[in-house]
Amino acid sequence: MRWALAALVVAATIAWDPAGWYLGAAGAFAGLLVELTVVQAGLALGAVLFGLRITHVMIGLGSELKSWTSDRRRVVLRAIPVLASLGFTGLKPGVRRRTVLTGVTGIVVAALFVAATWLLTGSAFGKGMALASTALLLQQLWPVEKPGHTSLGWFVFSLPKLSGRPLDEMEARPLVLAGMDAYHAGDIETAERIYDEAVAHYPHLLTVVGLKVVTACAREKYLDALQTVIGLSGRKDLSQRELAFVMATVAGVAAQAVESGQFPREVGLETAKNMLGNAYDAGYPKHRANGTLALIALIEGQNAEARKLAGWAAENSEQALGRADDLITIARAWMADGDNAKARELVAEAHELAGWYPRVAATRARLEIS
Repeated sequence: MRWALAALVVAATIAWDPAGWYLGAAGAFAGLLVELTVVQAGLALGAVLFGLRITHVMIGLGSELKSWTSDRRRVVLRAIPVLASLGFTGLKPGVRRRTVLTGVTGIVVAALFVAATWLLTGSAFGKGMALASTALLLQQLWPVEKPGHTSLGWFVFSLPKLSGRPLDEMEARPLVLAGMDAYHAGDIETAERIYDEAVAHYPHLLTVVGLKVVTACAREKYLDALQTVIGLSGRKDLSQRELAFVMATVAGVAAQAVESGQFPREVGLETAKNMLGNAYDAGYPKHRANGTLALIALIEGQNAEARKLAGWAAENSEQALGRADDLITIARAWMADGDNAKARELVAEAHELAGWYPRVAATRARLEIS
């Protein structure tokens, strides 16, 4: 659909001003980039206005130039300053209402930008910009919710009709978020206490089970975590999007269990690889699996491949803990190749981000001994 829409925009641009087609194409490209950024800016404005927490902001493309990381938010500035993306979650009660209003704000801001581009149609560049931004806005209005993408239309047209467990998942986010905040801060006892409270009210929710999985991993009880998350894969009430995330989580926990020595290597790696393949089939974005793939490569002794994949994962990390974990994978790959000096540099950054995390603490201890 996206390629067909792009072809239609190009054809319309050429037909509208054949003599200036090259300027029109440039304008269409610019309109696409700017409109994508404006959509994210509109969502950010809505999140601030209506009490949602912005969890991460990624500005630009390419390698990381500068980052600002806390337990609650990660902001990254990249080398090529085009495009941006952000994530947000429920912070206060009334999550659905707040999220719908955030989506409405995103549409309004994007529509205002599109309207402004139509004032520039006196030039071929402006014509291309107006056509591309309009087409993108219309596409964004179509309700889509996939593992790697949620459209503005889904927030406004589908979310108000949400009911049952999916709605409970959303409305329980403030409580679950409190537990995840404690987890990211290394306060596992508080996270477990909040899990006990949450499971008493919402025993069937994926987000609540997810809190149990991460706290079990924080205690290095990988088999308990694996058993818990594998149990989810047999549920019949999961959407394809939810199932994709569950299978990807099974793969990640299985790889951690193998690395820790708690799960047989052959069985664990086969489980991880099969689950990743199933997750891809369900729509899980492959780039989000780089951290797990890097760990698998490390276990298999493919150290250069592990460093490459973990480097990509670290560059795209949305949380401090995720980046720290990927840096440790790179460090362990360097250690396996006998370069402890490079490993120490990476571990130092990982320690600043999440020094309490078991993989970080264990790797730092090994380097101190060596």
